[in-house]
Amino acid sequence: VPGKVVGLYLLRGANLLLAQLGANKTGATWLPFDSETPKDRIATCLADCNAMALLVDEDVELRVAGLPQKVWSIDDASFAKPLKKPLAKIKGHTPNHNAYLIYTSGSTGTPKGIAITHHNICHYLRASNSIFGITNKDVMFQGCSAAFDLSMEEIWVPYLAGAALWVVTPEILADTENLPKLMREAGVTAIDTVPTLLGIFAEDVESIRIMIVGGEACPPSLVDRYAKPGRRIFNSYGPTEATVVATIAELEKGKPVTIGTPIPNYTAYVVDDNLQPVAKGQQGELLIGGPGVAAGYFGQPALTAQKFIANPFNNKGIDPILYRSGDGVSNGDDGQIHFHGRIDDQVKIRGFRVELGEIETAISEEPGIEHAAVVLRKDAGIDRLVSFIAPLKDTKPDIASLKDSLPKRFPPYMRPAAFEIAPEAQPLPPGN
Repeated sequence: VPGKVVGLYLLRGANLLLAQLGANKTGATWLPFDSETPKDRIATCLADCNAMALLVDEDVELRVAGLPQKVWSIDDASFAKPLKKPLAKIKGHTPNHNAYLIYTSGSTGTPKGIAITHHNICHYLRASNSIFGITNKDVMFQGCSAAFDLSMEEIWVPYLAGAALWVVTPEILADTENLPKLMREAGVTAIDTVPTLLGIFAEDVESIRIMIVGGEACPPSLVDRYAKPGRRIFNSYGPTEATVVATIAELEKGKPVTIGTPIPNYTAYVVDDNLQPVAKGQQGELLIGGPGVAAGYFGQPALTAQKFIANPFNNKGIDPILYRSGDGVSNGDDGQIHFHGRIDDQVKIRGFRVELGEIETAISEEPGIEHAAVVLRKDAGIDRLVSFIAPLKDTKPDIASLKDSLPKRFPPYMRPAAFEIAPEAQPLPPGN
């Protein structure tokens, strides 16, 4: 039913892909969850958007036992009944209905939902592939979590072009030593992933002609390693609020890594704190406009008004709303946008955007803790979250208990890998 939300909590594979297609065909909005999302967080998101049910498969069904919302199992006999006739176009279904809803980390301690319409995503798929050039002869690697909107690019661009998908199970993805060999055997020609995964491949996969990286900063060494004749490497940038990707750069060996220029029909402005354009080379905040900019945050008008603003520039009515990305960038002499980092305490880890404040709030609610700070730290070349804890006076926090409680609230990528007790009367480090 158009306007209704159904949660999808399935392992990566055919059932998940069919569930997305089924929801789309019925006009419902799908809300994807990572297969490792805790039950409490699923319940919070489903309640926030008043979802009608959560669709699961047998591999995860036991994980949501006792969930307050309805749970539909894809293994139920009713799902096996053949249709008497093909589904007709849903009455009243328009491009302005929501296609999918993604919840990201929220600074107030509660996840925030971003609704993307059919108009938003359909434009993006066409615009991006006018650059990538995926065709019906390609085989696309599909290894992203459905809760990470980069998956929309690696699933639906191939659908648009008639390409094949090679869906990777978590077990295969974890075996990075043998993964290139299996990709070679499968004839993979295109991959869309985070730089970290490519960085740990044991060897190159010569059949790949298109590499798209995003979700994290791309190191120049990665380009130097993989660049070769006949292969195109793209660096994609974009927040969920602007529908997957807003800018793209084609990368070349020996040249600076940038986030490129806006994709077709998108616009980008670099402004100061007063929303005035800055000079070339000067750092400012990136504002994004275009047909992919979402309407705002689900059920949060105040936050929407803060981040989705009326276009302050005379642009002949084009892009009436701009999204304040919170990213510090500059316009280079090369005509490219250069990324410098966040201007707030939001970070990216494993491609997911995380508000450190949400994790800090949860830790501070635990017994014996006065307050906490969480930072993103690189240890031995690997990004990980570290929590610094200020205990209540004459109290020693139970770190073991804390490690047990956080998995009930957060998926793995939002759990600190280490906890450090701050000495008494010492200030906590600022969040990154």
